[in-house]
Amino acid sequence: MIFFTILITLIPLVVVFLTIQYGFLIPPKNGLPVLMYHKVLPGSPDGLTVTPEQFDLHLTYLRHHGYQSMSFKTLKSMMKDGAPLPKKAIILTFDDAYDNFRIYALPVLKKHRFTATVFVPVGFIGKTNIWDKGNDPIMTADDLKHIAFDENIEIGLHSFLHQNYGELAPHEMKDDLNNCDNTLRQYGIPFSRVLAYPYGGYPKRNPILKAQMISFFQQARLDFALRIGNNINSWPIRNPYEIKRIDIKGNDSFFIFKTKVLKGRAKLFS
Repeated sequence: MIFFTILITLIPLVVVFLTIQYGFLIPPKNGLPVLMYHKVLPGSPDGLTVTPEQFDLHLTYLRHHGYQSMSFKTLKSMMKDGAPLPKKAIILTFDDAYDNFRIYALPVLKKHRFTATVFVPVGFIGKTNIWDKGNDPIMTADDLKHIAFDENIEIGLHSFLHQNYGELAPHEMKDDLNNCDNTLRQYGIPFSRVLAYPYGGYPKRNPILKAQMISFFQQARLDFALRIGNNINSWPIRNPYEIKRIDIKGNDSFFIFKTKVLKGRAKLFS
């Protein structure tokens, strides 16, 4: 009798714990998941790095469960036409245009016939991730130009100098995007007018600055801008400049990955 009393007491606590830590009672969400990757490298995975084996496992899961990747060009066309969202639509994104994308991620994408959008910090083309004080090579202009003509790849913007848009004035944002635009055109690299906010930062708590930013984005004919948010985007998308992305980490378990794809997040308060 005492055992059952203890069991009945513990079950709600276990359910609460599982929900907080692993989204146990959070139902799957309908809409558009946008996954955010950074590096794909052999060795030890971490918060910014998945291994080629992990990435292959991720895409195998997505393919076997009927997911179809799409580009932001396709997304723009669908929104313009008022088209319904395919049931298993998903967008794969890679920040920072690391050279390891070309070496390790692209062959896996081709293997599974998935598309992806690579967001380039344009001022660091051919250099390294200086903003992180790192030494990871960024793709060269020739590399980017080559993959940009690949049917699997779309090029987007990740600012010019990997600056947090939450800390920039409107004229600084304008200069930043103009520098991106002019540089990519000089290199002859085709790109989509989509911005991934570095660090996920934008002036969301400053309504005046945010309104100025949106006004400039519209004038600059920017189609979309992406934050983080760890959630699945409802359809139709309400604000094209606040598209949410789901942070995919190499030190997450495969179970956590699957949960994020279905629900946007694993932990209740992540």
